[in-house]
Amino acid sequence: MSIRNQIGAALVFAAGTFCAAQIASADHHAKSGTFEVITSGIADLKTVEFFDYSATAGSAEGTSTIVASTGGPFIVGESSIYSGVIYAKKSAAGIDLEGPGVTTDSSGDKWFWVARRKAGDQETGGGGAGRQEIVGGTGKYEGITGSCEYKIDYLTGNRIIAQTSCEWEGN
Repeated sequence: MSIRNQIGAALVFAAGTFCAAQIASADHHAKSGTFEVITSGIADLKTVEFFDYSATAGSAEGTSTIVASTGGPFIVGESSIYSGVIYAKKSAAGIDLEGPGVTTDSSGDKWFWVARRKAGDQETGGGGAGRQEIVGGTGKYEGITGSCEYKIDYLTGNRIIAQTSCEWEGN
């Protein structure tokens, strides 16, 4: 083999190794990341005064849109629908709220989450900050877990809006 062919073979090998490393690096990035989502919807809640606390239960449904993302299955501009249930106990000590739910994108893939909050209220003009855990999913979200910080506002007409920032990782 001539020196010219040896150099050519070495360059092809080096280019192939570089491309493989870049692909492996891209795959690594696709297994974790961050995203931000804005959700808006309607809450259908019922509150009962009970001894020294109030209990609230109901549902919430609406839409969400990814407004920022580092990549992976959470795509900027993608809109989805969400549905969840809410249970909250409010006393002089504060609020203890939990709400499991599901977000379904336009292809039918779902990611499941549980929102929890220990601050604020559920009154018009109120709201508060909390944490949301991503606990799995289907399709492109299968194996995804993560944690999020959110802030929700309760508007007139049972409307709600939330801003959420998440970190996620996959299997």
